[in-house]
Amino acid sequence: MVSYVARRLLDAVLGVLGVTTIAFLAIRLSGDPVALLVTEYATPEDIARVRRVLGLDQPLWVQYGRFLGDVLRGNFGESLRFIKPAAPLVYSALPATLALAAAALLLALALALPLGLLAGMRRGSVLDGAAIVLATLGQSVPYFWLGILLIMAFAVRLQWLPAFGSESWRHLILPALTLAMTPMARIARIVRAGMVEVLTQDYIRTARAKGLPGGAIVLRHALPNLAIPLVTILALDFGTLLGGAVVTETIFAWPGVGRLVVQAIQSRDYPVVQAAVFYLATSVVVLNLVLDVLYARLDPRIRYA
Repeated sequence: MVSYVARRLLDAVLGVLGVTTIAFLAIRLSGDPVALLVTEYATPEDIARVRRVLGLDQPLWVQYGRFLGDVLRGNFGESLRFIKPAAPLVYSALPATLALAAAALLLALALALPLGLLAGMRRGSVLDGAAIVLATLGQSVPYFWLGILLIMAFAVRLQWLPAFGSESWRHLILPALTLAMTPMARIARIVRAGMVEVLTQDYIRTARAKGLPGGAIVLRHALPNLAIPLVTILALDFGTLLGGAVVTETIFAWPGVGRLVVQAIQSRDYPVVQAAVFYLATSVVVLNLVLDVLYARLDPRIRYA
C-alpha cells in the first residue's frame, strides 16, 4: 500500500506539473497583456519598459523556469489587473466555487439516487423509460442554455429566486441546480445499471427466497455493492464541477474561481490564470488520490501490488 501511494503521489505531481505547463503556454497564446496595460499614447519605449518590468521581454523558456521556481515557493506573482498577489485572489474565490460544486453534487445525488434505484428495480416499466429519457436530456443540455432558461423562469417570470449574486442561500439554488443537471443524469444511469446487474445475482435471489422484504434487500445487499462505482463517479463529478463551474459562475455572477478565471483571461492576467489552474488541478489530483486509497476500504477484495 505504501509503495502504491508513493507511486500515486509521483503521478499526482507530474499531473499537476503537466496541467500548469499547458496553462502557462496556452494563456500566452491569448495575446500580449502589455497592450491592455498601456494607453494609446504610449511610445515604443514605454511599451518596452513595461515588458521589461513584467519580465515578458525574456525568452519563453526563461519565463517558464522563473515560473516553476516561483511555484515551488508558493508565489504566482502579482495580478496585472488587480495589482495584488495572485494567490490570495484565488484563495478568496475558492470557497465560493467549492460551496457551489458541493451543493450541486449533493443535489444531484439526492435526485439521482432514488431515481436510479427505482428505475433499476422496475426495469422495463414506464418509470424506467422516463428515467432514461431524463438522464439523456440531462447529459445533453448545455450549462449556459439551462442557466438562462432557469433565470427566465424562476427569476424573471415567477420572481421566486434571485438571478445573480451570493448574498444568501437563495442565491445558490439556481446555479447549483444548473450545475447539478449533468452529474444527476450520469449518477442516475450508473445507479440504474448497477441495480439491474446486482438484482440478477444469486445472493439476491437467496435473500428473496428467505423472505426478506424488497426494501431490506436493496438497502442491505444491493446498495452496498454500488459503493465503488458510486463513489468513483461522485469524485470524478466533483472534479468536473470545479472546472465546469466557469460557465455557471459567469451566468449567475457567482464570485468563484471560474468567474475570476474568465475575467483574468479577458484581461490577459497571466498570474491569476496560472494560480487558479494550479489550485484547481491540485484539488482534482488530490481528490483522485484519496479516492484510490479509499477503494481498499470500500471493498476488502481490492489489493494493491
